Amino acid sequence: MKKSLLIFFVFAALSFSSCSDDDDQLPEGSLNVEATVNGQEWKASGNSRVTSVAGVTIFAIGAGAVDKSNIAITLDGEKTGTFDLNGRALYTDAAQTVNNATSGTITITKLENNKVSGTFSFRASPMVGSGPETVVENGKFTDINIMK
Repeated sequence: MKKSLLIFFVFAALSFSSCSDDDDQLPEGSLNVEATVNGQEWKASGNSRVTSVAGVTIFAIGAGAVDKSNIAITLDGEKTGTFDLNGRALYTDAAQTVNNATSGTITITKLENNKVSGTFSFRASPMVGSGPETVVENGKFTDINIMK
């Protein structure tokens, strides 16, 4: 069940971070996300969304790069602090291999004016089949817009 919810919210995160619509009412602000992925610099544009499903509040943060790689993170609730990312973060590479976090943390340092900032790092393995571990380090996001 937990994995099904994660997949659902990842698709939700990707849908709002990868496309825009004139009807979307996003607060103005920066959309910058950056990290080091397997030793390589990675930069992307991102957004976040707060959604309630069956009385549970989910906070999703997603970012997509020009090469179609992306990072998606889901948290229980919208709050500051440090949270475990095991099973709560995905990195999808340019070849569209989806890697699920096996360890790592995210620290939400600021939540104000419909924007979120923080840092993250995690290790991930392919969700299907086998392959090398993906290492996401030195991740940071500054004033990412929050859609509600």
